[in-house]
Order: sequence, then C-alpha cells, then structure tokens
Amino acid sequence: MPEQDPVSSLIERIVGGACVPGRARRDDLRRELWTHFEDLGHSPDSIGCAIRRFGDESTITESLRRVYRWEYAALYAVKVVTCVITSFAAALLILVLVNLRVEGPAAVWRLAPGFARAAGLSLAVVLGFVAASEVVRRPFSLARAILAIGAYAVVCMVMDRLVADSASAFLVAAVFVVLGFICSHLPSRPVRWSLIFIAFAAAEYGVHFVLLVTLAPSRAAVAGAVLAAVWASTALILRCADHAFVRFFDATGS
Repeated sequence: MPEQDPVSSLIERIVGGACVPGRARRDDLRRELWTHFEDLGHSPDSIGCAIRRFGDESTITESLRRVYRWEYAALYAVKVVTCVITSFAAALLILVLVNLRVEGPAAVWRLAPGFARAAGLSLAVVLGFVAASEVVRRPFSLARAILAIGAYAVVCMVMDRLVADSASAFLVAAVFVVLGFICSHLPSRPVRWSLIFIAFAAAEYGVHFVLLVTLAPSRAAVAGAVLAAVWASTALILRCADHAFVRFFDATGS
C-alpha cells in the first residue's frame, strides 16, 4: 500500500466517521478504500488528482455511516440495556447491604421493612438517570431524547398497571434525577457529592412531609446517603460503558 500522508489521513477520517464496529471490519474497510489508490504516483499533483477523483469526503463518510447505522443502533441499544441491568444489580446490592438485619435468638437474616419501597424508588432513579443521560448526551439528538423520555414513560405506565400506585415512585424519582443533574454540574467533586447527598436527604424528608408521613432527620440522611451511593454507582457504570463503546468504534483503537 502507498503511504502518502494525505491519502492515509483521508482514509482514517472516513473510517473514523463511518462508525464501523470492530477492529477487523475497520481494517477491511481501510483495505477496500486503499484499492482506489493502488496506482497512485508519488508526486503531489498525482496525489491531489487521485483524491479529487475519489469523491467528496463528507458524502462518502455519510454513505458508509448509513450502511452501518442499524448495526450501530442495535449495539447502542444493547449498551443502554446492559447499563440499566448492571445499574439495577448494583443498586439492589447497595440496598441489601444497608437493609440486611439479624433478628431473633435464632439470628435470622431479614431485610428491613422499608426495603421494598426503597428498592422501587432506587430502581426508578436508576432508570431516570440513564434516560436523562441519553437526553442530555452531546451531540444533542431530538430522536434520541424523545426515545429516552418515551421509554421512561412506557416503563412507568407498565409498572403502574403491574404494581398499584407505582407511578408515584417514578414521579418522585424524576425529582431526584433533576436534583442530581443540577448538583452534578458543579466543578468541585467534594462539593458536588456533598450537595447531592444533602439534596437527596432533603428531598426524602420533603416527600414524606408532603405525604404526612413522619420521617426522622437521621433516617432521611441515611436514605439520602443510599440514593447518593446508587447515583454514584450508576454514573460509574455509564462512564465505563461509554468508554468501552467509544473504543469499540474508535478507528485508532485496538
């Protein structure tokens, strides 16, 4: 293969913009693109002429992107679903560790009475977090935002039919998600996580106050800390998944 820098740069830009999944398939595309320059000379004029004959770079890149768009969308959906499932598992693990109790002389392991409610709210927060992350993801896509909001609404309606009054948990979760995203934009990490904890604890207390349910400040603080931990685990899982997904489509990655 010729090693002219302008041609190499052109091919790498096209391969990178085409969003081709997997290193082997990107290598195949590179070889296919190089076949158009097999008879390329070494003079600057011949290189420039060959590039002009090759066609418009943006048009070719967009055409290749359309070829792989359904595969890209399917893999993206798998990534999102995997993030949700993994985040659910992490949230439930956190809740089990916090709510596990040893009761009675026989030392029987039981979950605290409020586990079910806390689990429902935490899972709704996880789902809301993932949906909101897709809405605000850059570059902004109206279709992706509508799909994320629609998926959250559909899950809310389905759960409300399966479990009585579960829609209220999704509405409350939306409040936590908004508070979490507001606090997440603060530049200082210690301040950011401190405010997330305070906001979640205050929201827990406020929700119980509105529902005329007595909740001690100490219990509100514990609930806020648990939700902050769930938020942190979900954020970490999303970052790792995004990094792995980008590397899978990275033209320079292995």
